[in-house]
Amino acid sequence: MKFPSVPGRTSDGRRVHLPVDFEGEQTLVVLSFHTRQQTLVDSWRGFANQLREEYDHFDYYELFITGGRSGMLPPSVMGGLSPENARRKLADNTVFVPVDKQAFQRRLGILGEQTIYAFLVEDGEVVRQAAGVLNSTTAEALESLLSEYESAQSQWSQATGEAAEESSGG
Repeated sequence: MKFPSVPGRTSDGRRVHLPVDFEGEQTLVVLSFHTRQQTLVDSWRGFANQLREEYDHFDYYELFITGGRSGMLPPSVMGGLSPENARRKLADNTVFVPVDKQAFQRRLGILGEQTIYAFLVEDGEVVRQAAGVLNSTTAEALESLLSEYESAQSQWSQATGEAAEESSGG
């Protein structure tokens, strides 16, 4: 299934268009719908940042699905003036996505907003998905997928490099 094409805005105000602007060859996207779900999102953040350091081809984004289509976000989403928002630091990779929530959920096969969802995206295609807090089984599976991808890419690079040498008479 294709990841929906949607506009967004980063926590520093920069406009992006997803999934085109995802920077990783494999990208973990964690979706949340309510600020109260932040602790669930946080369960993925530390592990995802470790994976970012280990795998050059991997990146990670937190998408906050805000609803609406105007592109304008309520002050409380962007930090606002409340004491709770003042204490909460947004991740550098947070993207606010003002879309029709129900249409977006349908496109991804999501059944509601009661929990968060994680998607592994390659070339705009969703290749794996999970719901809720990160657990050890999901973490091991994700790391295995990243390792297999890296290994396959390395083998492909070696094979194409050797073929190029042979064709040039090397």
